[in-house]
Amino acid sequence: MQASAEWTRDTPWRQGHVLGADACAAFGLKHAESPEATCVVVIGHDCDLANDNLSAEPFVEIIVGRMLPRANGNFSWGKAPRTLHVDMQRAGTVLTVELVATDKASLPKAQLARFMPDEWFELEAKQLAVLRNWLGARYNRTAFPDTFVSRMKSTQVDMRLAKRLEAKGALVSFIYFDLDGGEVIERPEGDPYELTIVLVFPPGADPDEASDQADQLAQEVFADCQRRLPSTDAQPNKDILLKGCFAISEDDITVAKSRELAQWRLEHMSLRATDEQLGKPEF
Repeated sequence: MQASAEWTRDTPWRQGHVLGADACAAFGLKHAESPEATCVVVIGHDCDLANDNLSAEPFVEIIVGRMLPRANGNFSWGKAPRTLHVDMQRAGTVLTVELVATDKASLPKAQLARFMPDEWFELEAKQLAVLRNWLGARYNRTAFPDTFVSRMKSTQVDMRLAKRLEAKGALVSFIYFDLDGGEVIERPEGDPYELTIVLVFPPGADPDEASDQADQLAQEVFADCQRRLPSTDAQPNKDILLKGCFAISEDDITVAKSRELAQWRLEHMSLRATDEQLGKPEF
């Protein structure tokens, strides 16, 4: 469906809206790997979209995403800074849309003005908040000590964590690390980091059931990681001392407490980028 040929402050376009097939065809937008599953999502802020001064704000930011048959838990809830799997409603049916940060583009408002958003797609408020947090977190995320990141990789604890959360990661909205009490230290060889893993979960419609599932997942994560970081009182691990892993509801973790912790995102962040960080997920 087409709208006014002029861009005004009353534009129907909002962050999280999806371009229809007519707009995608007009702009030649297709997902590189799955053109038949293309889903183009507007990511520009609502204030920028409402700005009708096209000299100051001439473009609309988008990501050329794709629809997927299922979500990968590692990319749900904005846990990975480069890739997001977000749930959308399409004609009343829930589906997963994959957005990759490097697939951003800009469309001229003057040309997009004649199109309407695809009315079959709906991004609910909570998922829109996830999208907004993910967009901002790419430029505002914790950088862990390189020595710690290296030890996570060499012991394969990062992969154990990612593997465990791949199937059940939708249960968890945030992963926090309590690392050395918040100190950022490049430790010498033989001097271990002290780590506690905190899994934050959304309570949902059944908080007790969500708590039980998250507690079970925390036990599984601890067991998986502990196997890669064996430690005893007589012979403590020289890389990372895993002190524990526990789950806590979004309703129970305070802002003050969250500020004391460091959010871990499953693309192995550090002050130096690696080749693994740049790729798209495989299915």
